[in-house]
Amino acid sequence: MKNLTPLEIAQREFRRCFRGLDPVEVRNFLEGIAEQLQGLLKESILKENRIEKLETQLETYRGRENEVKEVLFALQRMTDDMKDTSRKEAELIIKDAEIKAEALLERGHLTLGRLQGKIADLKREKALFEGKVRGAIKLYQDLLDTEAAEDASEPVQPESPGAGS
Repeated sequence: MKNLTPLEIAQREFRRCFRGLDPVEVRNFLEGIAEQLQGLLKESILKENRIEKLETQLETYRGRENEVKEVLFALQRMTDDMKDTSRKEAELIIKDAEIKAEALLERGHLTLGRLQGKIADLKREKALFEGKVRGAIKLYQDLLDTEAAEDASEPVQPESPGAGS
């Protein structure tokens, strides 16, 4: 039997036979079935439309999900690239700072060496100067001692009052 529509069920005619079924009762029954079938068909159509709508939404959401996944993947790659770039920049900055620190340290050592040399030269000059000053003081002390000895050995003669000028 083929698929019947509610209209076909409602319009179906049966053969009449003697002492057959009550045609009014059969007609009422068939109309009830036709109404129920009509309701089921409407419900089925509504559900099919709803399914189509939901499938369309599902496809849209799946497309969006794929887009979100692609964006997240791209962001992850960008984040990884940024981390790598930052790490490389940090390494370069550290290397540059180390080179500059070594250069400053080397200059500091050179300056320290020069200053230590100058300090040694100044200490030598101080020692020489102290020696010269001590020699001069000794010379003058000896002269004073000699003069004092000469003065002590010579008798002092008084000067006459009108003899000087």
